[in-house]
Amino acid sequence: MQLPNHPFSTPTSSSGGSLVPLLIVVAALALSTAIFFFFTRKKMAAQQEAAVVAAAAVQTHASELKAAEAAKPAPAKPKIETPAVPPPTTPKPVSFGFARPLDLGKQLLMGFKPGTEDQLELLGLVENRTRIAIPFTKPGSSETLSIQLDLERDERMGWKIAKAMLPKAMSAAVASLPPPSATPPAAGATPPVSGSLAPMKQLFAIEENSDALAFASDFVSHLLKHDFANARKFVDETKVPVERLVGLCIVFEEGKYSLNASKPLIVTIANPEVSWVIAQVQSEELQQTTEFGVELKRADIAQPWKVAGLNLSDILGSFAKNASKLGVPYTPIVKNPKGGESLALYFEYDRAELHPRAQKQIEVIAALMKADSSKKLRIAGHTDEKGADYYNINLSRNRAETVKQQLVALGVPAAQVETKGLGKAQPLSPNKKSDGTDDPEGRGRNRRAEIYLDF
Repeated sequence: MQLPNHPFSTPTSSSGGSLVPLLIVVAALALSTAIFFFFTRKKMAAQQEAAVVAAAAVQTHASELKAAEAAKPAPAKPKIETPAVPPPTTPKPVSFGFARPLDLGKQLLMGFKPGTEDQLELLGLVENRTRIAIPFTKPGSSETLSIQLDLERDERMGWKIAKAMLPKAMSAAVASLPPPSATPPAAGATPPVSGSLAPMKQLFAIEENSDALAFASDFVSHLLKHDFANARKFVDETKVPVERLVGLCIVFEEGKYSLNASKPLIVTIANPEVSWVIAQVQSEELQQTTEFGVELKRADIAQPWKVAGLNLSDILGSFAKNASKLGVPYTPIVKNPKGGESLALYFEYDRAELHPRAQKQIEVIAALMKADSSKKLRIAGHTDEKGADYYNINLSRNRAETVKQQLVALGVPAAQVETKGLGKAQPLSPNKKSDGTDDPEGRGRNRRAEIYLDF
């Protein structure tokens, strides 16, 4: 991307600088007017009153003093001294003004190669600030680093930097910046590059650990890439069942969700050891916008964050409501009738073949099983109520076995998986409406195989 010749040039060094002399003159005139109104004017009025009294006395004794008064020189008017006006103070130049949050990323350069303009990322909101991430490439390496800037509104310049956070690898760049200059540049003058970079040193902080917003951003990024293995590293599995994470990965995969461009992440609670982040996502496939909550906890500020809770009610509800647009029912996480949560794979009427949409779900489960050979998986097949009981039992067994064979084909040992067929015994939804007529949608949710993710 095209970078300016002088990064971080101050706003007052261009159009703002040319206004400084005019502002000084206006300030001086205003100060002089105030002094005249409150001091000089009162003094002149007192002197005029004394002159009137003296003139009256002269007229009373005019006959006696006429000759002497004629020879007497006129009294000199007292000298009026106007208090000296102190010279106006030259205002300090305001640094780092810009029109939009992402504009600053086009200027930032400190020995690292900046990413392209389309790589600039709006991360979200924390308190009253907007955070952006600016990618950089380490010299002589393809490794990508990121500077995160917290920006806040400023009535004079649009936006300004409130805080800048750098990874440890970029700490040397901050150390090499010149110290702030004690003497501000002359009005209208263009400061040197080193002078314009100097104030930035006070804004930068080297982050030992990611804060809540940065941590949540990395976590959600892995989910959106359907990277279950890395997303799992962010989670405290003693508090967040792994099936919740599996279901969320699958929802993102199926709905082709992306972060809301204008407000992707919002920190609603920001305490040192507990934070809540709302992730707002959208799906063009389903033509919907929804959200989910991420609870973060850590033992103390020296420890890294962990995901301690996921509130998926909104996103799963929205997804289930709109999934019919994609064909067969699709509700990845369901409450099974015997308690607990299950991963549901749906089948077409009177069929035991896997629907293409089930493939990704099974791939995620296979990766989970292969990572821990001690895990056991239970799969139950189900049907709707149409057909004879013996036929439905066999059909439900075949559905469960189909899922098992696919897992085995993906490398899961057969001994880790057990199956059973329950026929129509445990429906998720009524097979008939309240008036007794057939409910095709309800029966569609009953034609399924459930993978119990309690391990």
